[in-house]
Amino acid sequence: MNVCQHCRKPTNQPVCKDCIKQFRDDLHSLANGLPALRSIAAKKARIMTKQSGDGIKTIAPIPLNIGAWQLLEDIRKYAMSLMIALHLPYRRFDAEMMLKGAMNQIPLLVSRPDIAQIMDLSHQAVHKMLKQFTPPPDKTMIGSCPECGADLWCDDTDLESGWTVCGCGATLKVRDVQQLRVLRLASCGARGTAAELCRFLKPCGVTIRRKTISEWKRRGVITPVTIDQEGYPVYLMWDVWQAFTR
Repeated sequence: MNVCQHCRKPTNQPVCKDCIKQFRDDLHSLANGLPALRSIAAKKARIMTKQSGDGIKTIAPIPLNIGAWQLLEDIRKYAMSLMIALHLPYRRFDAEMMLKGAMNQIPLLVSRPDIAQIMDLSHQAVHKMLKQFTPPPDKTMIGSCPECGADLWCDDTDLESGWTVCGCGATLKVRDVQQLRVLRLASCGARGTAAELCRFLKPCGVTIRRKTISEWKRRGVITPVTIDQEGYPVYLMWDVWQAFTR
């Protein structure tokens, strides 16, 4: 008798029935939970769009709930990776449709040698989603652990001391984790007005004055990518970050 590639229990199949059921349930939970997660991420954000060769595309806003937004991005990329693994088209489908498509092809996914990792990623995403729906009381999510990838939730004591300990045992500097979060947002195309960027960056341990960004614009250090509906220039966070760290 063989053992399950995921849970290592005895089974006659590559993956046992219990793990397959859990995998199906996880994909179902992710697909069903995405609308609520999207609402949490965007309800305080201003969504922007840009014109591209494929038409109008949504651009990452500066969300106040950055943890929910990052999780949305992770789930979308995970859904895309499932479609690629199954050799199915994905460019015209949202994450919900891709996850539901993967549910219909579970037998093919189970036959892959990396099915254990695929299952683990879906279960971890469900766990993170539930944390967003019911966050720990009196704690703030500052980013992800660079060692294990888990979300890091800190209380006021951690924030004041400047250090936190992840569940994996890693001792981390709060500011370093916060700045990694800024870099991740910047690399994903996040943008906003000078005032919006300053408000977002301050809790991440990066203090920039709105007038400083305006001065960088005047000197040609950074260039706005568009103008918002109120007439204020909009900047890429990446450009502001590069100006700040140069």
